[in-house]
Amino acid sequence: MPTTTPAAALYTVSGAAERLNVSTDTVRRMIARGELKAYRYGPRLIRIDPADLEALRQPVTSLAALRAGDAR
Repeated sequence: MPTTTPAAALYTVSGAAERLNVSTDTVRRMIARGELKAYRYGPRLIRIDPADLEALRQPVTSLAALRAGDAR
């Protein structure tokens, strides 16, 4: 049985922008490019699952690790 996220736990576009410390326009561009999954509820309401925001996280590889061949 699939698990669902309660509606109260979903982010709005502005809430996601605040969480990521970016503008709402940036979040909308990320959605348009397919980098961030969002869900539409009706003609105007857009919500973003917190797990999809966490999926954006990627570790930063240092230049030293790249030079040493330890980069992933």
